[in-house]
Amino acid sequence: MQSRFLNFLLFITAIASLTVFAQDGTSRSSSAPAGLLEKTFASRPDLANAALPDAQPAPPAEAAVQDEEVPLWALPGSVRVTFPDGTTRRAGEIHDTIFTARQSILGFTFNPASASGDNWKPSALLEFDFFGSRPVDTVQPQGRVFNQPRLRLAFFQLQKREWKIVAGQDRAIVAPLDPVSLSHVSVPLGATAGNLWGWMPQVRVEHTHKLGNTSALMELGILRPQFADPRITPSDLPAPGTAIDSSPGLGERSSHPFYQARVAVSHPRRDSIATVGAGVHYGREQVGARRSLDSWAFAADWSAPLYWRLTFRGETFVGSNLVPFQGGVLQGVAILQPVATQPPRQINRIGAGGGWAELIVPATADNKNIFYFGAGTDDPRDRDLLQGTGRSKNTMGWASYFRKLTNEVTLALEWSNWQFRTRNFVAGNPGPRGPSGRGNVFNLALAYQF
Repeated sequence: MQSRFLNFLLFITAIASLTVFAQDGTSRSSSAPAGLLEKTFASRPDLANAALPDAQPAPPAEAAVQDEEVPLWALPGSVRVTFPDGTTRRAGEIHDTIFTARQSILGFTFNPASASGDNWKPSALLEFDFFGSRPVDTVQPQGRVFNQPRLRLAFFQLQKREWKIVAGQDRAIVAPLDPVSLSHVSVPLGATAGNLWGWMPQVRVEHTHKLGNTSALMELGILRPQFADPRITPSDLPAPGTAIDSSPGLGERSSHPFYQARVAVSHPRRDSIATVGAGVHYGREQVGARRSLDSWAFAADWSAPLYWRLTFRGETFVGSNLVPFQGGVLQGVAILQPVATQPPRQINRIGAGGGWAELIVPATADNKNIFYFGAGTDDPRDRDLLQGTGRSKNTMGWASYFRKLTNEVTLALEWSNWQFRTRNFVAGNPGPRGPSGRGNVFNLALAYQF
């Protein structure tokens, strides 16, 4: 690689975040559905959380937040934490405060040093963070500072006039947008609550057609068919602690890639660009010698400048078996298997619908003070749920304030509220509403970008 053939841009986003949680939950039942509470209290040494009581009468049960550093939902039910001396306390009464830099991003972009006329122009991007797994160490068993790098994006592209070919790991085609956040970098804000997302190996072709000031983008690609659904079999997940996939997943075993396409139309509006897009997804999951389950989705996205520099953006979707994109509140398939050593009695694809929307409000003309307001929801179809797969709805709302201290340093104050519902079962069928959880999350993030 010779320097005269390319130049590269190194960008680093270092984020140190302090996160505070205020949680409460309400239970309509004395017990949670079987298999629902995978973790009684997601207590991890590098997460910042403090369970603070809300400014309202105390509910009968408090709830913790699933995966506090990048919250996914509020756990329902009366959760008690056991201390080393044997005493216990409700999770909602425990206060933890932790700082983390695991969501820092390091990236490289590569471009030709000079234009190559009318030929294909190559470029590439490599991006990773430090949200990988923690290695086992007998001296430092907690691995508090041994966070391994994790690949996020890695692709190259060839472009010639209105055509572009992209190969590598990139964002899913069907739903390309994410809400803006500095505290949800390793996992986008709204994941499992209306925001379909994924970084997936793929090959795609793009074509842009211009008609006056309006342009139309058409994307078509094939992606790796990886479901990684822990509710089916452990064999659908990569073996922990290994670099080699010893056996293919159930998506790969179907012999079909994911097929995705998207069409978007853009037009200048108020010194900005308004864009509306629509995408589709289809895939298969092999669950039997001669049986496969479809995975499909239709999604729409938009980003529209409004009056007085306001921007309204978001996505909406409907589909089935969307666990590859954390849809259906991270549920793709429901399985009824009364006896673990016998085949399942019933397997259902879980349909779901939802989306998110965000309003961006610049408070000053220099864009150094910006407010963000948004909400999202993911609503699985209750009739598709089975015993042990009872997440019925996950909704969140958020508000944040970004202050640009310098051209490189940004301070962000973020708040989000999580509303989580479950479903009880009667004779194996969906019954009355089950335990629910509520959680408030407060984040303070500082980012240095150059």
